[in-house]
Amino acid sequence: MVFGSNLLTIFNLNKKIETKNINFDIFDPFYTKQKNNINIKNIKYKIFNKEKNILKKSYDLINFGSSIQYQKNFFNNFQKFNLKKTRYIVFTSTPFSLSKTYYTKQLNHSHLIQNIFSIKELIEKLKLNKFNLIFKSRNDDKYISCKFKRFKTYSLNLIFNK
Repeated sequence: MVFGSNLLTIFNLNKKIETKNINFDIFDPFYTKQKNNINIKNIKYKIFNKEKNILKKSYDLINFGSSIQYQKNFFNNFQKFNLKKTRYIVFTSTPFSLSKTYYTKQLNHSHLIQNIFSIKELIEKLKLNKFNLIFKSRNDDKYISCKFKRFKTYSLNLIFNK
């Protein structure tokens, strides 16, 4: 399941692993059929714009693609997911603070607020659900679009495993 981001994430994945036997569910609250009529070869996917369609389902992997910074109550929303069969949780291209959680305006869209979560807090919350951090990498910080970067904020990719 892909939460947020766009089909580019899946398209890139398709170039690296065999995806013929994988079904992708994508949650995009702004999705409309008129706006997103795209077909990617060898990829089976459904796009949902209502949370209720994805929260009860169980997924092997959940990818939060550059999306949690737009959720004010991410940790509360995270608890709603059915994580019984989930083995991996991935965060891609997401700004994280090395100490405190804070919020700031987005640089290229001043009407958007980004919630920059503490990586320490994220690790603690996921440990409560028996997930451990197994991979961390840093992206080029020029892609962080928050107006004010506090508390050593970096764009990170994280993989957690149960």
